[in-house]
Amino acid sequence: MPSLYIDEFVGISNRLEVLPLAFAIRETYGHDILLDWHELDSFSVEDTRRIRLQPWMKLGALRVRDCDAATFARLGGRRIILRSLDGPDELLLPRYLDAARRVRLAPDLAATVRKRFARLGERPVVGVHLRQGDYRLVTDARYDIGTEWPAVPLWWYRSAMLAIRRAMPDVIFLLAGNGDPALHTELTQGLDVFTLDVHSQYDYKGNDHRSRVNPVADLFALACCPVLLATPVSGFSHWAANALGPPTTCIVPLPGATPEAPGMARVDLHGARLPRWRAAGRTGSDTTPIAPDLTGIDLSRRAQTDWL
Repeated sequence: MPSLYIDEFVGISNRLEVLPLAFAIRETYGHDILLDWHELDSFSVEDTRRIRLQPWMKLGALRVRDCDAATFARLGGRRIILRSLDGPDELLLPRYLDAARRVRLAPDLAATVRKRFARLGERPVVGVHLRQGDYRLVTDARYDIGTEWPAVPLWWYRSAMLAIRRAMPDVIFLLAGNGDPALHTELTQGLDVFTLDVHSQYDYKGNDHRSRVNPVADLFALACCPVLLATPVSGFSHWAANALGPPTTCIVPLPGATPEAPGMARVDLHGARLPRWRAAGRTGSDTTPIAPDLTGIDLSRRAQTDWL
């Protein structure tokens, strides 16, 4: 059986995006999928094995970074190091949600997430994903997508959270993302906000990706939220909203939003692949502006944890 290796060439959510292609290769050519990921003590992936990738294993392996149909046709019998986030849509889209269902949170972390949401009772919950670090602000005066990985200003999240509370006074917010949530007191002041109490042991990706909270637990907890204030373009927001768990409605900033006019839009892309989500963030495709009072968004729903 030929081997297919996926190493830590990108962050966790982008590595998850490689899995549908890996399973397509396995189903077509019979490869053994081997993962060298630190975070596999926090989750597992069915029909894969965890290894420590050694230098000698890379010798003679085919490095696949961009997998089109012609490349896919040449993979039979080859040892592969797979680093392609994309591939033929006709192969990947039918396997996308199935691949996501094979990703399972560790039982102890799943129990922690369930218990934390259970404490909320029937209260509605909205997730908030802050992606900063390697995501950069073009300017704090307005939301601008003039960079490849645009951060969302904190004032936009606060404006959206205040609008949600006006529409649904009993709402509580789950705050997740890289960095230390305690540093965002200006965002959360006067709002009912909580974070998971699950310490992260992962710092191998450096300061840009470091988080106080276990990012795997955060990812699955966000996926339990029926509504998410998302970071456009971010694969982490995408996997929480559109791949793991039930469908999630994302609320995102409109380009050009300012503190005086913090425009919002909705994106509903459950089951779509990452390129479509990133196109929505960069071009406005699949994006529908919404009114300041959030008409049409169901904010009354509690977290759904039965899929964990």
